[in-house]
Amino acid sequence: TCVAKAVPFDSNERNPPIWTRREGRGAWSPAAGLFLAMVLAPLASEISAQPESGANPKSNLVLSVYQGPCVEGDFTANLKTVRQVVEQARTRGSHFVVFPECFLSGYENPEVVQRGARALDDPELAKFVAESAAHDLVVLVGMARKAADGLYNTELVIHHGKVLGSYDKVMLTRGDSAVLGFSPGKAVPVFSAHGTRFAVIICHDSSFPHVALAARLQGATLLFTPHNNEINANAADDHRRWVRNCHVGLACQLKMVVARSNNVKSDRAGGIGYGDSFILSPQGTPLAEAKLFKTELITATVTPEMFRSPYVWANAAETPAWLRSQLGQMLT
Repeated sequence: TCVAKAVPFDSNERNPPIWTRREGRGAWSPAAGLFLAMVLAPLASEISAQPESGANPKSNLVLSVYQGPCVEGDFTANLKTVRQVVEQARTRGSHFVVFPECFLSGYENPEVVQRGARALDDPELAKFVAESAAHDLVVLVGMARKAADGLYNTELVIHHGKVLGSYDKVMLTRGDSAVLGFSPGKAVPVFSAHGTRFAVIICHDSSFPHVALAARLQGATLLFTPHNNEINANAADDHRRWVRNCHVGLACQLKMVVARSNNVKSDRAGGIGYGDSFILSPQGTPLAEAKLFKTELITATVTPEMFRSPYVWANAAETPAWLRSQLGQMLT
């Protein structure tokens, strides 16, 4: 029997929220830099004491990634889809299955998000969580999460009949905050299940190295990246290349398996959700790829050998102490 647990690093344990936004898509403030420095600098100083190999999977793991549309604002309909896909993943012997960003709630506009948003104690959600006690699959699914202090873009981690934990999107776009009303996350949790450590980043997080690096320095070797894209059709192909290359970079530089789950959507004039979900090895090579605009479940097997030479090279422990310290200072 596998025991799963979350190991969070939460900035609020010592400090109040310090995230603020600058104007412009993807811009972030000096306060954000300070938050990231608080996370990264202490962890970076411990690299040499924690060899990367210690966190690598000890046995083969089967990962599944769902790509498909959600019904905007219809929590019940989307939960039905999740149940069906979970059963499909179980027949494949999967240890993990991941769904797109805000899949349960929808993500199209403020009205959709509010209609589909739920609190963690929602009875319909609680019933689904309880059902997971019947299997060993870790289910990662996105939702708009209502909380006492605001609304969060959250990916739930569900295992063995309970919510193991959750990740709230840190790097919000202007649309996330100013239009949809989401508050930014302030923690980078790392979870344990099936003999490995794993983490989640959400969509725009993958455009930056910081959140994924904070997870890696805490021992995560699997990185799940749920997305919910609706891109101007004229820019979609350039966006697809950018996003894929960002993920290849994270996989190689951090030596992690990276599993991206995206939506597909083409029912609004001028905007498309193209899919391009995939599972990458620590070499950055595709282990499984979904077709563009196609609803499907892709699956790949991850082996311990993928994390060793000659498949990957270098070790973060080689980074000299002065460089780690200097980096921490530069982030503040």
